[in-house]
Amino acid sequence: MRINIQFIVYTKTKTDNIVTLIDGSKIYSTEYIDYLRDEDRKKPNPNNIMPLAGCQEVFLSCNADIIIYGGKRGAGKTGGILLDALKDYKNKHFNAVIFRKEINDLETIERESEHFYSQFGDYNKSKNDMTWNFSKGSSVKLTYYAGSYSDFRERFQGQEIPYIAIDEITQMEYEKFKYIMTDSRNSFFIPNRLFGTCNPDPDSWVAKFIDWWISEEGYPIKERSGVVRYCFMGGLDAKDVSSISWGNTREEVYQKNKTLIDDLYQPFEHLNLSLSKQEMFIKSACFIEGSLEENIIILRSSPEYVSNLANQSMEDIERDLKGNWKYKTVGDDLINYANMEAFFKNDFQYGDRKRRASCDVAFDGGDNLVLWLWIGNHIQDVYTCSASSKTAMQNVKNKLEEWHVLEEDFTYDLSGIGQSFKGFFPNAQPFNNRESVDDRYKGQFDNIKSQCVYLFYHALNDGSISINPDILDIKLSGKDYKNMALRDILMKERKAIKKDINQTDKGFCVIKKIDMKKLVGHSPDFIEAMLMRFIFDIKQHKTHKIIGLGWL
Repeated sequence: MRINIQFIVYTKTKTDNIVTLIDGSKIYSTEYIDYLRDEDRKKPNPNNIMPLAGCQEVFLSCNADIIIYGGKRGAGKTGGILLDALKDYKNKHFNAVIFRKEINDLETIERESEHFYSQFGDYNKSKNDMTWNFSKGSSVKLTYYAGSYSDFRERFQGQEIPYIAIDEITQMEYEKFKYIMTDSRNSFFIPNRLFGTCNPDPDSWVAKFIDWWISEEGYPIKERSGVVRYCFMGGLDAKDVSSISWGNTREEVYQKNKTLIDDLYQPFEHLNLSLSKQEMFIKSACFIEGSLEENIIILRSSPEYVSNLANQSMEDIERDLKGNWKYKTVGDDLINYANMEAFFKNDFQYGDRKRRASCDVAFDGGDNLVLWLWIGNHIQDVYTCSASSKTAMQNVKNKLEEWHVLEEDFTYDLSGIGQSFKGFFPNAQPFNNRESVDDRYKGQFDNIKSQCVYLFYHALNDGSISINPDILDIKLSGKDYKNMALRDILMKERKAIKKDINQTDKGFCVIKKIDMKKLVGHSPDFIEAMLMRFIFDIKQHKTHKIIGLGWL
């Protein structure tokens, strides 16, 4: 087997193992590459650039339309997408875009790209244009995708990008992924590539996308890693990853979607294209398992890295060290991406138009106090602060007056430091997480918080609550997040709302606060303050009817 690796940089050569093509590029034999790696083991040189043997090499050799390179941490996934872009750096028409979620997340890629790209071009360090410009005219742009779908679409509408890579693709919404696919094109016969790298995340759409490559236990199936399959992603339910039609051949997928594909192909039929309808409309896809044990460089340079991963929680060990895509230590997810995206886009649900406010109290530990303004079932505004208890209470009081919210229409978290609010807001509705439910609901819900979560979920599911889109893109900072858009904070914190699968005897129960913090890295103050709103539905409407629990 011979692999085209144009970006190996070595002074020592064995000319009988190198073939130089007309364009000056070189083809190295497998034996010669092994020789170079052996030499590097004897005398490591960080300036030498070559793919890792194993998964990274498989990744760089794959020609599928969509490639997901995922698995254990430290598998050289980011390095892989940086390396692949160098295949076409001599082509002046080549341009690449590498995505991370937040602009601050790009710092790691910036540092790593310096190692790979510095000898081939110059880097523009502007925050508005983080681009490597190579000497031959090609470029690699580093950018982010956080923000609303409409803003993302506006930023990338009509572009031609032959090389698209999404680092940590599990963080990208499926809707954005589908849209950026439309930019995977060019007019210069450059092979289009669409890559995604990630660590395991059982709650992401990616986990569903690669399900065929993953065992029932959650581990990648060794025999299937690197195997190419085929899919058609269009149709009526194209926004849902579960609607993708899969097959082992293009013909198999075509037969499943024949009517639609034949209709779509009709305008092109008379053009005598070299592509068949199967090739034109059916995508090839591949999942490649990333293996830490194959990253000899990091294991030799930082041997303590494995120990660092092993000294984490069992959930982190299973995902980051063992590459498990299905392992969960606590509960089942209740709120998914689709729920939140629909919530962000929903029409204003003013309901009874009563102005209310709900507050998760925090004064210390790095967590923020979060206060929501509600108009009926619609969130109109948000206020956050990190201050002493006395200052925070006065700030909340001022905000309630500004928002024209009566004290009796204000609820706050009574637990812990929230006790200080009790005397300051005597007429408010305190929210006691551990309060027992009404006798009618005993056996159905463990406590009042679980009941509120239940109502919150159903409000999201049936579209009966909404949020002002103008506040979704405001940037906030707190414990474990910095300058993060509100929509992204909510997307992150939704993972904390899980059903406790171990508490079946007490009715529906959500996981403990300590487990919520482990899942998102901080107290989920925004989402908890949001669900507190439903205490008013319970306390003020005694006749409120709880619908069946079949979804639980």
